[in-house]
Amino acid sequence: MMDYIGNSPISTPILILGKIAFLACSLFFLVKSFAPDSMLFNSIFTQILGVILYAAGLLVLIVSILQLGQSAAVGIPERTTELKTHGMYRLSRNPIYFGAFVMCAGSCLFSIHPINLLLFAVAIAVHVRIIAKEEEFLEKRFGQQWLDYKRRVPRYIGRVRRVDSRRNIA
Repeated sequence: MMDYIGNSPISTPILILGKIAFLACSLFFLVKSFAPDSMLFNSIFTQILGVILYAAGLLVLIVSILQLGQSAAVGIPERTTELKTHGMYRLSRNPIYFGAFVMCAGSCLFSIHPINLLLFAVAIAVHVRIIAKEEEFLEKRFGQQWLDYKRRVPRYIGRVRRVDSRRNIA
């Protein structure tokens, strides 16, 4: 069996706080089920948009984990892994985190509550730091292969950069 728990890229208590914030934010719709009157705002539009974003984020997260395959790990793996650049990883260097961010944004729209918004803010703040540390690790592990990939693919999503394909004509 592979070791799927790696080294924490940031201090362990902060890592745990970030993971708990993500989990709590993604499950905050349960609070709305038990205390619907505690929400700041409630409309069918925000609920529908929230559900759409939540489902889209969950789909991206699941597909990205599956495409990561044996390279999947929580934290920085000590074992040998390969750089994934196919599937969702052609569109984003961090599709798992992007999917989780979209899920939580959907949760915040579905369950508009100050605690949910705070959980989302904490989750993003912690995970932006985790992503930066993971990318430092990837640069050390994969060198030029990582730098080429980083040049082509955005951190989250957006403008996909093209490799300079101009040919020298003599």
